[in-house]
Amino acid sequence: MQECLGAAGLHPRGSGGTQLQARTLTVTGLSCALPTLGKGVCRAERVTLEDVQIGNPRPPGQAGTCIRARRLTLSGDVRFRAELISGRVFGLLPLTLSTATVPPVPVPFLHLTGVHASGLSTLASHATTQQTKIAPSAATADCPATRPTPPSHSPPT
Repeated sequence: MQECLGAAGLHPRGSGGTQLQARTLTVTGLSCALPTLGKGVCRAERVTLEDVQIGNPRPPGQAGTCIRARRLTLSGDVRFRAELISGRVFGLLPLTLSTATVPPVPVPFLHLTGVHASGLSTLASHATTQQTKIAPSAATADCPATRPTPPSHSPPT
């Protein structure tokens, strides 16, 4: 689980392989450093995911990890980065971005639906889950194992 959620250290770094799908993502107290200073690492007071699946695939012949939970809440000093996050802001506005491109403007509350993320790495002081299953990824066919396909919209240029 430590490998899937990020190795200990000041700045989490994704391997490019960890994938996430969730019905909802709610973030409170979000702030991201300037990309040149923070390497795409954002901080939050709390991150809550509903109906979440996290897949950490490995090369052929090595077992990966799949985490499924009805709810996963990260709190305390939460730090995360993602190569790609997509979803709908407040269930309406399509959004696709990388944490490396988030401007350094504090966001007190953010709610996304239909969330897909790839290249994910996360560190948190506390993690709480409900109705959770952790299994080798080979044993769970419906866990994200490949890059998620973002919703059919183009990010702003």
